[in-house]
Amino acid sequence: MEMIETFCSRFAAKDSEAFAALFTDEAVYRDSLYGTITGKEAIRAFHVRCHREARAFRFKPLKILFNREGLAAFEWMFSFHSLMPQCPGKEITLEGASFLNLQGERISSYREYADSIALLLQGDVPDRDIVAFFRKKYAPILKG
Repeated sequence: MEMIETFCSRFAAKDSEAFAALFTDEAVYRDSLYGTITGKEAIRAFHVRCHREARAFRFKPLKILFNREGLAAFEWMFSFHSLMPQCPGKEITLEGASFLNLQGERISSYREYADSIALLLQGDVPDRDIVAFFRKKYAPILKG
C-alpha cells in the first residue's frame, strides 16, 4: 500500500526527479494515452510534460486489487485542470486501474488501463483527432 500511495502522491506533485526515482533505470511505463515510455530518464521527461500540459493533479487510489511481493494493482480516480489550448482550466476526471511490478523498492514496470476516449471527450478534442488517435493506437490489432 505504501508504494501505491507514494506513486500517486509523487505523480500529483510537480517534482519529476522524485517521481522518476521510484523507477528502475530500465523501467517500462505504459500510459493509456501517451503509450509506452522506456527508461527512468524518459519517465522523468514524461512527468515534466504532464505537468506542463495540466495542473492541480489529484491521483487517489480507490481500491487495492492485490499487493504481494513484487506485484501490486489498484483502482484509482485521477483528475487535473487542463492547460491545453482547446480547454484551458477545464477539470478532467478519469477512473482506471494500474498494475506495478517491483524490483526491491523500485517499480520495474507500470501499466494502466483507463477510458482514453472519456479523457479526450472531456478535453474537447475534435472527433477527427479522436478517430486518428484510436486508429494509431489500435493499428496493430486492426491490421491483424
